[in-house]
Amino acid sequence: MPASFDVVFVGAGHNALVAAAYLAKAGRSVALLERSATPGGFVRSEELTLPGFLHDTYSALHPILAHGPVFAELGAELGDLGLRYLQGGISTGASLADGRSAVIPTDPAELAVELDRLGEYDGWIGLFADLDPHLGSLLPLLGMDLTTPEAGALLDRLYEEGATSALPFQELVTGSAFDLLTDRFHTEELRSTFLPWPLHVGLGPHEAAGALWASVFAAALTAGNPVPEGGSGRLVTVLTALVERHGGTVITDTEVDEVLVGGGRAMGVRTTEGAVYTAAEAVVATTAPGELYGRLLRYAPGVPAGVRGQAARFRYRRGCFQVNLALSRKPRFADPRLDQGGAVTLGRGVGELIRSVRQADDGLLPAHPSISWHESTAVDPGRAPAGSAVVRLQVLEAPLRPMGDAGGTIAADGRWTDEMAERFADRVVTEASRHVAGLAGMILARHVLSPAALAAANPNAGPGDSNAGHNGLAQGFTQRPVVAHRGGYATAVPGLFLIGGATWPGPGVSGASGRAVAHLLLS
Repeated sequence: MPASFDVVFVGAGHNALVAAAYLAKAGRSVALLERSATPGGFVRSEELTLPGFLHDTYSALHPILAHGPVFAELGAELGDLGLRYLQGGISTGASLADGRSAVIPTDPAELAVELDRLGEYDGWIGLFADLDPHLGSLLPLLGMDLTTPEAGALLDRLYEEGATSALPFQELVTGSAFDLLTDRFHTEELRSTFLPWPLHVGLGPHEAAGALWASVFAAALTAGNPVPEGGSGRLVTVLTALVERHGGTVITDTEVDEVLVGGGRAMGVRTTEGAVYTAAEAVVATTAPGELYGRLLRYAPGVPAGVRGQAARFRYRRGCFQVNLALSRKPRFADPRLDQGGAVTLGRGVGELIRSVRQADDGLLPAHPSISWHESTAVDPGRAPAGSAVVRLQVLEAPLRPMGDAGGTIAADGRWTDEMAERFADRVVTEASRHVAGLAGMILARHVLSPAALAAANPNAGPGDSNAGHNGLAQGFTQRPVVAHRGGYATAVPGLFLIGGATWPGPGVSGASGRAVAHLLLS
C-alpha cells in the first residue's frame, strides 16, 4: 500500500468521511486512519441488546445533514449507493408528566392546527418574523470556516442589519434559549418542546448562545427530523463506499501516535506501530483539542505554549447518558401523535428541566431527568422483529463525575460505576414510564451507556461527552474550539486542520466541518 497521499486523516468519523469524499471526487489521493475496527466515530448502528434489534449506538437523527448542503451536493451519489432518509409525521414534540403534550408536525397545515390548539400561532409567527432577517445568512454560516472573508462578510451583515431589528443578531449570540422562548411562547407544552434542544449541542436553558441554537433548531425541525433507513450507521457505510469508489483509502484498527512536523508544516503522521504516512497537502484530524496539542503534537516545534494551555483547558460541562431498549411491542403515548417518530422530550416541565441541568452542573445525578425519547421503529420497522420496537432514551444533563444524587437513593463518589449506571437507568425508565403506560413490562433487554462508557468507546471525544465539549459562548462560535483557532479549522501548525464536534458549528451529524475543510483545501 502506498504510504504517501495528498491528504491524510487522523480518524474516520463522519466529518472526515465527508471531507474525504469531496477531495477524492476532485481527484485528490486520501487516506483515513481509524483506531477503531470500523469507521464512523459516534455514528454507528449495532444489535446492542438482542439479535434482530438494531440500535443507533450514539447519534440517531440527521436533520442538519439531510436538509443541508452536504446532502444537496452528495445526495444523488449517496442515494445510488443505498442511503435513504425516512421521515415520520412529526419532527419533535413534548410529553409532560401531567398528560399535556405538543407536537411539531412536518406538514405545514397540521403545524398551523397545532399552534392554534395551543394558542401559540401569533408567538410562532412573531418568532420567525424576528428571525427572518437573519436566517438567510445564519444558516449558510453554520457550514463555513469563520475565519474566511466570506464568513466575515456574513457576520458583518448579521451584526449590521441586526442593530436595528426587533431581534438583534447580537442578542442571539449572547442570549439564552430560556429568554428567547419564554418571551414568545406562553404554554408549558411548546416551551418544553424547544427549550431542551440546545442541550443536544451542550447548552443549558440559561446559558449564553442558547438563543442562537434554539433558533437554529426551530428552523431546522420545521423541515423534519429524518433518520437513515437501516440505522444511523448506514450513513457511514455509504460515505465509506463513496470515498472508496473515488479511490480513497480507509484503514481501520490503526491508531495515529504523532503528527509529524517538518519545514514549518505538517508532513504526515506516524502510527503506534511505527508506520509513516506522508501528506503532500494537509493532515486533517478529528479529535479533541487537548488530544491534538497534548499528544499528537507533543513533539512538534513552534507551537505556542499559550495555545497548548488553551487546548488543555477545553471544557466538558456535562455528559450524555443513554439507555437503548428492545421492546416486545410498540410503545404508545396517551397522545397518539407522539407515536409518529422524531425526537420527543419527556419531562415535568420547564422548572424541572432547569433544576436537572443545575443538579448535573453541581455534580449530582438529576432526581427527575428530562429524556429525549426516540423510537426508530416508528418510521423504520425493519430495525426490530415484527410487532416489536427499538427505543433510545437519552439524558443530556448527566454529570461527568457524579459526586452525589439529587434523588438521595444512589451512592456516588465521583466515578461512573456499572452499578451506578444501572441504578440511574432504572430511574430514567421509571420517568419514561410516566409517559408510556406499561413501558417496564415491554422491556426485553436494555443497553446502558454512561459518560464513562462513552469516554472508553472514543477517547478522542473527550472525558465522557459525546457532544464534544461545552458549546457556551466562552468556547463557542468564533471562540471554538479555542480562541487561537477563531472559529476556523486551521491549527497552530500550518498544513494541519482540526474538524469534528469540537469545532464550529459543534456537535451533531451535519458534515459541516468536513465539507468546509474540503472546500478550503480545494480552493
